[in-house]
Amino acid sequence: RKLRMLNKVDISLSDAVTDILVRQKQIAVGKAYSEDSVISRPGSYMEVMDKIRQFCGEDVRDRVLTQEILIYLGLLIKAEPQLFKGLLTLRVSYFILLLTSELARESGITQNEAYEHLMQLSPFEIKNRLRQVLTEYEEMNQILKEQESLRVKQPEKEIEWVVAPVFEEPQMPAGGWRRKRQMEGAVNRVPKDFYPNVWGLLRHCKGLIIGDKLERRNRLDSDVILSEMTPGEKNFALQIEHLLNKIVAPEYRQVNIEALMELSAIAQRNPNLQIEEYIVLDVLVGHAVRLNWQGKHPERADKYDEDKAAAWQGFYNTSPYVCASHVLDAFRFLTHFG
Repeated sequence: RKLRMLNKVDISLSDAVTDILVRQKQIAVGKAYSEDSVISRPGSYMEVMDKIRQFCGEDVRDRVLTQEILIYLGLLIKAEPQLFKGLLTLRVSYFILLLTSELARESGITQNEAYEHLMQLSPFEIKNRLRQVLTEYEEMNQILKEQESLRVKQPEKEIEWVVAPVFEEPQMPAGGWRRKRQMEGAVNRVPKDFYPNVWGLLRHCKGLIIGDKLERRNRLDSDVILSEMTPGEKNFALQIEHLLNKIVAPEYRQVNIEALMELSAIAQRNPNLQIEEYIVLDVLVGHAVRLNWQGKHPERADKYDEDKAAAWQGFYNTSPYVCASHVLDAFRFLTHFG
């Protein structure tokens, strides 16, 4: 793997992508789901690699691992197509997350540590583990959900669930909400008191993870931040801005800002709220998207994996109030009381 870390391309990559696409699947690379991150037609290996470079973050190892997993998915879909039943969009980042989750469970280590361990595995081991993930997809989904839960000591009846007043339903802008989020996210515009409110949120949790949850540099430790920085400190604002700027898709960046605003509102209305884990925005927003889609399409609740592309595009087109409401729903879904 180390020999391929200089942005080099495995020529068989484009063949693997084609093998997947001709079987009526599509591929998503990177952590944030956007139309641009989806591969839905065959292309040259340089075109595929350009997409990987664009959406797979700053860790070169992640790009290499993405290539390897695509190649193994191509081999597996030819040899055992039944493993892919019910999967329309193959999200490489989610397969990496499931692989990491299983390693963490087996070894009793954190997901960060499991990710580092994953990087040390041989290609043969990764292919075998990927096959296991596909074979036990539903079970591993459930394990991952259990690992994502947020423990809260307070009784649920004491929590005041509130949607931030700033999200009062405004008129739909010209071009729709997705276009508005793309424009706002492109300039990273944040509302008044955004950074002090995020600082205040850190008083209620172990920390925040903004962006790729497996990248340790995206982790904000509450104890460190609160002891070293003040709410209005410029360095704190710059640190948050830096993490948001690392998110490639502007509409997803904007949704993260809206999610932080809603979490801050919940924290302000519940001064005794204490969450024992890190709040992972990728996880929270992912569940918000799912809950929004399943609420509108209950008849397809068990087919969500097939609908993820449409679910994300639909979510980007919701108003800020609807987005905040489902962030609240996702937070309630993830919390475990007592």
